[in-house]
Amino acid sequence: MKLAATCTSAVLSVLAPVSGAFAVNLANLQGEARTEYLSPYGVRELCVIPKKWPGGAYRSDDTGKESTLCGYDFYRTMGLCPKYNSTNPGVLLIAPNAQYSKEAIDASDCNVKKMGVKTEAKFKQTITCSYTPSILAYYHMSRILGGVGRVPVSVIRTMDLKVHSQLTSKAVHALRDSTDTIAEAWRKLGEMHLNPRAFPQLTDTTFTQLYGGLSDNVKNENLYNDVSGRGPYNSRYQRFLKQKPFQKVASTKTLAQITGSAEFTRVAQDVIQMKDVADMVLIDTLMNQQDRIGNIHYKFYWYSINPSTNRIERAKSEAELVDGKIVVPPEEKRQMAGRAAVVVKEMILKDNDCGVIKDNMMRAYSVLEKVRHMSYLTYRYFMAFEKSLANPATKAYFKTELLFTDKDYRSLQENAAKAREILTGACRTGQLKFDLDLENYLPGARPPLTPCSI
Repeated sequence: MKLAATCTSAVLSVLAPVSGAFAVNLANLQGEARTEYLSPYGVRELCVIPKKWPGGAYRSDDTGKESTLCGYDFYRTMGLCPKYNSTNPGVLLIAPNAQYSKEAIDASDCNVKKMGVKTEAKFKQTITCSYTPSILAYYHMSRILGGVGRVPVSVIRTMDLKVHSQLTSKAVHALRDSTDTIAEAWRKLGEMHLNPRAFPQLTDTTFTQLYGGLSDNVKNENLYNDVSGRGPYNSRYQRFLKQKPFQKVASTKTLAQITGSAEFTRVAQDVIQMKDVADMVLIDTLMNQQDRIGNIHYKFYWYSINPSTNRIERAKSEAELVDGKIVVPPEEKRQMAGRAAVVVKEMILKDNDCGVIKDNMMRAYSVLEKVRHMSYLTYRYFMAFEKSLANPATKAYFKTELLFTDKDYRSLQENAAKAREILTGACRTGQLKFDLDLENYLPGARPPLTPCSI
């Protein structure tokens, strides 16, 4: 959950178009799949699944989740509620249940927590700290880099401006006595509806639809305070650098020295956590992320070695953190009996809208320069991607599929070039240790070759 101070100054600039922003021509949005919906006012809304990056490490369920997102019908199957919490306004897509029908959800005051309904997806646009290309690109950049951050799936979606205006009025009324950032943002969106032509970063070229990113909503996640720490918003990055997880990533010690072991079940949590932190630093460096620390989450998973294949297997866990200790259901323990198995925290980067055109906090604090441990798999994926950025086809992909502007793409190129310089330099001087791939800790595993130049 974001702190109330997040991006407060950005709200005040919402009336001015984002530099380089453009109204989207819906005819140009084709992607690899395109679905149309008819609004109550006769507007043909779109849901577009952007094409996948060739060679990206997409998960087996990504395609299904993309289809699910584009299968959500605003007017038949999903309840719609304005988002009242955090800082960035958006529309929550809520699944009807036995207690609340779609009609009941739409007619409610949208106190989602009190209602006990489940939010399946979030629809956000370019406003306050949020930027549509950032929402879209983080998903694909995650897969381009080998699956880093387990970023939720996102697609392009549009909504009839008249429908969104009604949701905006509902939010403005609900937050009428609030001085919070999100209340101010909804009021500014109300002003946008009076003159949509002044906001090309929000509308299509016909000025009848709002466009943005529709993202899968991760459920039952926990705040990863081990990584973020706790404290004031303004000192969040200084605090992050002092937390144990980053201190391990920045340590000149070997992993064996850090963990005191090389045995799979004893190193698994450290390896995964350190990899997640190093991966997060890299992707946020590339993407100009401004608002990460405090917005990091995790879920519990089992990691075990299949004794027949000597391969790592991963399974969901219903473990909970109670008084600082991980409590695992007895049935799960029984299922894992006889295996080398351990429950670990997996990082989830679910809040990715405040990037691309924002302040690059990882670069501001020279965080990547401090990294001394990294996954070689991540390194290889990044180096291949950085080389591709000079290819016109790569630029075309980011502009056509992920809605980047020329300025957005130049920023990505500059960040990637800087990251390559930092990582190859650290590698060549022996400062960067490639010891964060868990497969290397399987019994009998041989040390892999890790050349700096790829």
